[in-house]
Amino acid sequence: MNSDIATLENIANTLKAEPLANQRTLAKNADMSVGLMNAVLKRFVERGWIMFTHVTKQKFSYAITPQGLAELTERGKNFALRTFRIANTYNEAVLQLVSSAKQAGKTKVILYGESYVKFLLEYACKEASLPLEKKEDVGENPCAEKSALFVLGENLSGEDSARLLSLGAVSLLDVLYQKESEMAI
Repeated sequence: MNSDIATLENIANTLKAEPLANQRTLAKNADMSVGLMNAVLKRFVERGWIMFTHVTKQKFSYAITPQGLAELTERGKNFALRTFRIANTYNEAVLQLVSSAKQAGKTKVILYGESYVKFLLEYACKEASLPLEKKEDVGENPCAEKSALFVLGENLSGEDSARLLSLGAVSLLDVLYQKESEMAI
């Protein structure tokens, strides 16, 4: 069913860009044969997702029906819900990491390198009332402050990551992957 919705979305995008697209164009844009596109269009017409009219004796015009649009809208909602669940799961993982560090006596968090989810770490630090320090460069004596939680951003080089991990730093990606596997998202 998901592949049907993906194909319907592809057809809708093609028709939006080229309202009088023929089966060959629809097939090319969906990366399928014309014969398969013909069968797909027939199935979608039966489901009420697509309608067609005769432009000439041999040419058809296709349109997505309200029912087809409803299917696409439902897919968008499902995608958004899944994305929100993942974001919430990641947020919980980072909150738990920072909260546990504070309970263990850590007085600040140091992020080495850049992170796409830095905003989650910033939020968790704010919630735990721990300052967040960001360092772009690993430097000579990383992880020297025993009272800090050291976190690796996912954009840190492999060599620097390995060095920091060996000194007790925590990989933000590993924390997120662990939480994701526990939740089986």
